[in-house]
Amino acid sequence: MNAQSAVKLAHVIRGAHVESEHWGHIVVADAEGNIHHAWGNPEQIVHMRSAAKPFQVLPALQDDLASHFQLTREELALACASHNGESRHTEIAASILHKIGLHQDNLQCGVHRPLGVDLGVVPEQEKYTVLQNNCSGKHAVMLAACQKNGWPVENYLEPAHPHQKRILGTLAEMGRIEKKKIGINIDGCSAPEFSLPLKNVATMYANLASGMDSPIDPFKLMAEHPFLIAGTKRFDTAIISAMAGKVVAKIGAEGLECFAVRGEKPLGIVISIVDGNSRATPPVALALLQKLGILNEQHLAKLQAYREPEIHNHRHVLIGRIESVME
Repeated sequence: MNAQSAVKLAHVIRGAHVESEHWGHIVVADAEGNIHHAWGNPEQIVHMRSAAKPFQVLPALQDDLASHFQLTREELALACASHNGESRHTEIAASILHKIGLHQDNLQCGVHRPLGVDLGVVPEQEKYTVLQNNCSGKHAVMLAACQKNGWPVENYLEPAHPHQKRILGTLAEMGRIEKKKIGINIDGCSAPEFSLPLKNVATMYANLASGMDSPIDPFKLMAEHPFLIAGTKRFDTAIISAMAGKVVAKIGAEGLECFAVRGEKPLGIVISIVDGNSRATPPVALALLQKLGILNEQHLAKLQAYREPEIHNHRHVLIGRIESVME
């Protein structure tokens, strides 16, 4: 990523002085692709990573899996999640697989240390399961789409697979970009991962806010089930809950955070921190949403812990804070 075109968005204070800085790019766009605000470079190429999940699920939702497999709204919402691996998350992922006649061995997302371990909401243990992978819901619903359409499940992550080709087409349509201009890479969960300009990601999220041509709207799924989208002590869950149906948030990776904002003129917002450190995104996001008139003081009171996050040392002594400095 080109740091030279980035702007300073946040800094870290230790004592009375700045210790480090976070620079990045921000784009605010509407569903037609018009840029309303930009800091940094709207043309900067970014990797969507997990921020693609609300769009990766859309072809499966258009298959009406809810009726075909009797999948609940909770089960479909988990497909949009980068979850902590808490017990409720894993129970739902297992339920999807049971309903579609498959097993956790069919998941090809791999096993990692759950995100909730460092937050103290998932127990530390010697071994974890693939159901605790933060992408297990996405993969389970991809498999459901394959089962419903009679497509092979052994290679469901290959870019040439019929379901993955549908997903690429969905991203292109929602982001108003040609398919050939979207880079296809490999994500941490081994699914196809997409790189494209920030302005197109913002456009995609504006279309998410506008509503989808689907039996089930992924925006509403996320808004109705904020805990499932991330989990305990997570910013995405906190802001979706606080905004009560007006805003949904989705983390990507490497300092990426996206928002879909419903209103008279739906908006999509993308924040990309060039050093890849996601600790800066919550204070920057709250400052931006307040600047745009999307958050009010009541919302901010519910999100106070993320406004200027405190930094503690290994003895839990307060030693600093992170502040947004965007202009």
